[in-house]
Order: sequence, then structure tokens, then C-alpha cells
Amino acid sequence: MSEQQQSNMHIEELTAKIALLESENVQLKQTQQRIAEVNNNYLMLHYLTSNIQDCQTTQSLWEVYLHNLSDCGFNYEHVSVMLPDDNEHFTIKLILEGGKLTQTTVRLGAGYIMQAVTAKVAVTAPDNLKVAVPIVKKNGVIRAVILAEKASGIFFEDLQLLDVYIRQTSAIIENIILNESLRQFQELLGRQLDQFVMLHYVTKAIHDAGNYYDVLTNYLTTLCSPLGFGFQEGILYIFAENKLQKASLIGEQLMIDELVAYEGNVIERVIKAKHYELSPDRSHLLMPLNSFGNITAVIEINHDKEIMPEQIQMLEIFAMQTSSAIDNTRLKLHLEYLSFHDQLTGLYNRAYFEKEIQRIESASLYPAGIIVCDLDGLKMVNDTWGHDAGDAFIIAAAQLIMSAVSANAVAARIGGDEFGIILTGSAVQTIDEAGLNLRDSVAKYNAQLPDIPVGMSIGWASSVRPVAVIEIFKQADGQMYRDKSLNGEASREYILKMNKRHWGAELQ
Repeated sequence: MSEQQQSNMHIEELTAKIALLESENVQLKQTQQRIAEVNNNYLMLHYLTSNIQDCQTTQSLWEVYLHNLSDCGFNYEHVSVMLPDDNEHFTIKLILEGGKLTQTTVRLGAGYIMQAVTAKVAVTAPDNLKVAVPIVKKNGVIRAVILAEKASGIFFEDLQLLDVYIRQTSAIIENIILNESLRQFQELLGRQLDQFVMLHYVTKAIHDAGNYYDVLTNYLTTLCSPLGFGFQEGILYIFAENKLQKASLIGEQLMIDELVAYEGNVIERVIKAKHYELSPDRSHLLMPLNSFGNITAVIEINHDKEIMPEQIQMLEIFAMQTSSAIDNTRLKLHLEYLSFHDQLTGLYNRAYFEKEIQRIESASLYPAGIIVCDLDGLKMVNDTWGHDAGDAFIIAAAQLIMSAVSANAVAARIGGDEFGIILTGSAVQTIDEAGLNLRDSVAKYNAQLPDIPVGMSIGWASSVRPVAVIEIFKQADGQMYRDKSLNGEASREYILKMNKRHWGAELQ
């Protein structure tokens, strides 16, 4: 072999080696490029995974998640999240509009999305332009479904990268949702603790009030005050002695109205059911108060927004704790009424009259005046026509007294046929007018020819300066006896005459 031939062979060998090296270099560059792409993808995944870890709420979580899929590396189009509703159907759709999360309701039909939900794997549409990827929890339940589109097509590498991202972030998603639920539960417990503290204090205030009207005021204030339940309006319907009372607050003023009937309406329905009733829009509530098995009242709540279940629960506890307070104070009020009122006439009795005298002296409520009234002929009426007629005689006299004096006067039956009227303040200035007005009322009543005319002797006295009220009473009593000595016998004869005429007319 010539030297030239050897040289050509050597050149060919070198050329072949150079070509091999160049091929290997191309392969190396491609490998390096793939490694770089993988590194970039994993760096991107690391960044996209870490930037959702700081999310505190599910809303911020899905906002960042959708942003990652559409603008930060994946570059998908028309990205959305499908969430299950209460029936575990994927009808809740979340999308980003102007950087804000928007929720809509959709209905999924058959197709690649339903296949992804059923198979719990990523499924692309037939045109490979759309994909549905489920986010599956450890227990196999689907948390959400990611929907995305890409105009350039979705390839195996895209699905592989998306699958890695979803696997890496699924645990973070669960932690964020769990932490949010935990915070909400803690906030709920905190609110309930605050409400229990509030219930403790307002319930104690209601039980300590003692006075029936203070109990009602505290009760209604608790229902409406921001420091209580904060409802827009609270009303109490109270059942007492076959009557229905409506208690409400006008400003801070307690208003009590007597209602004629409640049969046939929603209150009766609540009483029979012994359970609360809530309106369809959840803004109106009726709740019965059960005291020892008896419905003693009904709470009516009107609110400007939806009444929440936890509010109803706390209101039930409040109603249970306070139902006896209204009943007990109403009974106490009734007993106080009986202890200080005359059962026949409804006027105050002697005990209250004497208590009022003590109050005037201790508080120095002067000027003060007293009118004393004594019935003429009561014994004759009782002996002649019986005690029922005598009672009617007394009641008629009491009604005349009440109609003749001012509303703030204290009118009392202080004996079988004796009445006393206490006046204080500016009313004392018209005590002469009140006494004469009472005489005039008696005369006008008798002019109407009642079955039994009223005979009444009247006296009055007053004092501007502080004196023992008993001295005022003695002066009024003395004047009453002077009136009786002048007119008492005439009154008795007139009563006898009018009744003889009455009975004579009936016999004719």
C-alpha cells in the first residue's frame, strides 16, 4: 500500500471519528437541554408549590392555584376548578376574572370531565386541546377537578408535569382547607363562649330584677341590644289569667298591650307544637317559653337578615333559663296586687294607704292632701236588700271616686264603708275642686235614678308644710263627720225613698 493510500485511510478514520464525536456532541447537547428543561420544570414546580403554602383561606388558595396554571409556567387557557356541592355533584365552578375569584353553578354532562371524575385520572378531550385532572385525597375522595385548555395542544409531557404538580400540592390543599376549618371552628367556639358569658350575665340580671316590668324590659333589651342577641326587634306574648299581653320596647320605653285573642294564628300553632317556627326566609322566628311543662309566653323575633342556627340554639338556651323568671315575677306581681288592693273594688287597700302615708313622711313629699269619704246607708242597704246589693253599693261608690280624682291620686278602701284619697304635689292645689267634683259626681249619678242611690259624706284637708300626715287625715276625717251630721240622715232617707219607689214601680 502506497503512502498516499495510507494517508487517505487515516483521513477517513479521522473523519469518521469526528462525525461520531459530532453526533455524540449533539446527543450530549440534547441531553443537557432536556436536563435543563427538567430542571426548569422542577424549579417552576418548586416555586408554584411554595407560593400556595402561604395561603390562609380556600379563596386565596384557588386564586393562586388558577393563577399558577394560567400565567406562571403552565400557560394553560380558560383554567377553572370544579368543586362538589352538598350532594357530592361537581356543579360549583371557580374561575378568575380580573384577578378575582368568581363562582358559578354549572351542570356537567357526559364526556371527558365525567370520565376523569369516574376514573379519578387525567383525561383529555378527543381533540387534545382540553384536559380534566382530578385532585384526589388520600382516602380516594376527589377534592376538586382542574379544567384547562391549550390551543397548541396538550401532550404527554404536559400531562406528566401537571400530574406531578397536582400530586405535590394535594397535601398542601388539604392542610389549608383543614386549617381554615379549624380556624372557623375556633372562631365559632369563641363566639359561643362569648355568648355563654353574655347569657350568664343577662340571665342573672333578669332573675335579679324582681320587678315584673323590669324583667320584661331586661328581657326585650337582651333580645335587641348589640351586647345581647342584636336582633332587629323582639316581642313577648305573655299568657296571664286567660289574657294575652304583648310586651315590646319603643325606644327604651316598655309598652304592654292587652290582646283580645290569638286563636287561629301562628302563635296558637307554636303553642300547640311546643316548638319554634322559622319563616322560609329565616328572618322571622316564634319560640315558645316552656315553664314546668306549660307554655307561659312566646318570643317573636324580627330580623333584618337571616337568623343563623347557632343564634337559634343560643336563644333556646336563653328561653329555657329564663322562662320561669317571667312566670315567677308575674305571680309575685299578682300577689303584690292582692296584698295592696281591695278585691271588691280594685282600689288600694288600707295596708297600701298606710304605706303611702309613710312614704310621704319619709320622702317629705309635700304639699300633701287627703280626702276622706264615708258611705251613708250601707248598713241599711245590707239589712234591707242583702249583701250583694251592699257590694254593688260599694262598687258604685268606688267607681265614682275613681272618675272624680286625678289618675296619680292614691284612692283606697280603708274600711268597710270608708275610703281615703291621697294627693301630693300640684294635685293638692285642686283638692277643694276634687272634693266638690266628687260631690257633684254623686249627685249626677243619683239623678239617673239608679236601683240603689249612693250616699256619701266627704271631707278633705291638706298641708303645704311638713306635718304628720295622720294630722291631715284627722282634719279631713273631722270635716267628713261634720258633713255626715249635716247630710248623712238625708242621704239615708233618700236611699230608702228611691228604693221604695223602685220596688213600687216593679210591683205595679
